[in-house]
Amino acid sequence: MNSSGSTAVALEDFIQAVQSQLDTAQTRMTLKAQNDRLPLTFAIRDISMDLKAHVELSHGEVRIRPAGPADANPTVLHLVFTAITRPMIDENAVQLAVDSQDDVPLSDLGDALDDDERRRLEGIGVRTVSKLEEMKKRGFGSSLGRITRLPVDKLESVLSRATRPMVSDIEGEALRDGADDLRQRLRVKGKNLLRDGTPPTVSIGGRPVSVIQASDREILLAPDHDQMAGQMSLSHDRHSATDVWFDQQAAASRAAARQAAPRTEP
Repeated sequence: MNSSGSTAVALEDFIQAVQSQLDTAQTRMTLKAQNDRLPLTFAIRDISMDLKAHVELSHGEVRIRPAGPADANPTVLHLVFTAITRPMIDENAVQLAVDSQDDVPLSDLGDALDDDERRRLEGIGVRTVSKLEEMKKRGFGSSLGRITRLPVDKLESVLSRATRPMVSDIEGEALRDGADDLRQRLRVKGKNLLRDGTPPTVSIGGRPVSVIQASDREILLAPDHDQMAGQMSLSHDRHSATDVWFDQQAAASRAAARQAAPRTEP
């Protein structure tokens, strides 16, 4: 750590940075041994370091600032990094699901998180939206906010924005429910259309619309006849909603005409 014009950093950030670089070094050593087919190689087991620094306490957070050569009476922090095995990690860690290839990375959320906030989450293994959602479902929202120094409201807002309904297509159709009854329907396709098995609240033109079928990729709506065009709003909660403009009035009319046309026997 360079003491010239340095600023204090959180103690856990310093330790995490060292750990990250040790992980990188170990990975490179492993790849070298595998690619060169070495019969004998080396591994990092224990690293000790004495860090001379000034210790500060700010808002309940311990921060360290490296001491310069001329600084008097610096604090000496004796840090020891040692290797642990996978069973030791599993025994003491919260079990979380493995990321899948369909997960949305936090880096894809745009300005919902700045670079520093994203690094804090990635530093504890939360790199995707699904992992953040899993942490919240398991009741670790407050702990996550405390560890990352991010407000819980901010995390909830980010999660709500990331998992809000996404619409890719809206199609109008007419279905015959009974002998003579024609019902207009809207088939909405996209993703995140279910949250915990529950479809979003849907309105068109400010009036609610019933959801009669739902999956995560598609929902079927039962709008009134004057709700086949306009602004559709879909939301799972109060934090974030998706608004889409559409016009299926003409398509629905054509579909209804086809359904109502008498069938002729060949």
